[in-house]
Amino acid sequence: MRRVIAAVLFMVSANMMFAQGAKVLNAYNYLQDGELSKAQTEIDPAITHEKTKLDGKTWYYRGQIYEQIYFSTEERFASLKDGSLMKAIESFGNAIELGSKRINMNDVNDRYQRLAAFCYQEGVEQFNAKNYTDAVQFFETCYTVRLEAGAVDSGAIYSAAVAALNGKMYEEAEKDFKKAIEIKYSLEDSYINLANLYKERGDKEAYKATLAEARKVLPKSQEIITAEINIYLESKEFDKALENLNLAIENDPNNFLLYFVRGNIYDTKQASMLNDGKKEESVPFFEKAKNDYAKALEVKNDYFDAAYSLGALYYNKGAEMLNDANMISDDAKYKVAKEKADQQLRDALPYLEKAHGLEPTDLSTMTSLKELYARTNQMDKYKEMSEKLSN
Repeated sequence: MRRVIAAVLFMVSANMMFAQGAKVLNAYNYLQDGELSKAQTEIDPAITHEKTKLDGKTWYYRGQIYEQIYFSTEERFASLKDGSLMKAIESFGNAIELGSKRINMNDVNDRYQRLAAFCYQEGVEQFNAKNYTDAVQFFETCYTVRLEAGAVDSGAIYSAAVAALNGKMYEEAEKDFKKAIEIKYSLEDSYINLANLYKERGDKEAYKATLAEARKVLPKSQEIITAEINIYLESKEFDKALENLNLAIENDPNNFLLYFVRGNIYDTKQASMLNDGKKEESVPFFEKAKNDYAKALEVKNDYFDAAYSLGALYYNKGAEMLNDANMISDDAKYKVAKEKADQQLRDALPYLEKAHGLEPTDLSTMTSLKELYARTNQMDKYKEMSEKLSN
């Protein structure tokens, strides 16, 4: 009885093995006849069965079936196309891994690598459609397949990182940007994007560390220098910011914004010294601020911030000097000191008037001009500005 049962079990097992082998053969025949729907129906169960899933030939046939589905323009196969490219790539990859003496491995490899290029194209289409998760998958698959052939598709891994960043897939983006940096692809952009990723996540230490590493690798990169300047400005590390600004201006001497930012730092430093009673020490920084604001305005003649800041610098200096003059008891010395203060106030006028011309509704400029007209006894202009402010 036991022998009969064993024999029956053997027959059942043999029949199942034969059935699965028949499905693989049927799938191949349907593939040859262009009956892709039927081929798919036959091949998919075979990749999960114990006796056929470890056969490279099973995966090779499946790869060809899904490859043809992907490239087919026939309407009757349209419903099968979703995911067909990735299934084809997966199948050829498994065929290569498992191997088989019954298939042409050169053909498998050629098909596998050819599909990588289409993977990249699909990634671009998904990225443009803002389907970032799918885009990352396609780009990363392209990179992986190329790598298996000994080629480094740096553009694919960088594109995956950008797609992941756009999709706020921060861990994936971090991994891929680090890979791009490792293979030295688009280093400036890769470092900046990785740093901005940390900034978006609120990781200030990683943000600063990434930029510091980037500066070592790319010491002349203007974008990285500028990013570090912003860090130093936020943390009020003005001396470090000045070091970077000097280098940035050396690299880009016609950048009006760099002059303005450096002038603003000098302005802040001289104002701080004045508050601490260090008038003599503040003078060189006043001159540097004045020169940088003027240079910014020279480079960009319609730059409101530079015009207003230069006018305000003169105005504040004149007001300070006027206060000092009022403390002098000697009449002759008072007149000399007052004239110097008045000259500073007059020097402020053209810049504040220019700023007003550039932005006629700016209240800070109008208020400063009103007070300046009063101080310089220009009563007609004082009344005109007063009316503008009251309207």
